[in-house]
Amino acid sequence: MKKHLWKILIGIGILPLVLPFILGVYHTMIESWKLGDWLILYSYIYWPTYVLGILLIVAGIVMKKKKQG
Repeated sequence: MKKHLWKILIGIGILPLVLPFILGVYHTMIESWKLGDWLILYSYIYWPTYVLGILLIVAGIVMKKKKQG
């Protein structure tokens, strides 16, 4: 499990960066949103999720580099 922790961190870190697009497409189908409007609103309200996602990705990359070197 410890060997693959960096993969889990990167996977969880990518999720908050992809989720707005998935939710945006969903909301454009069921409501009168445009994708750009949805992404702007989501980004304005939930910007800390982007920061958290980037931090998790960086932590995963650092763990991988430490393991290799």
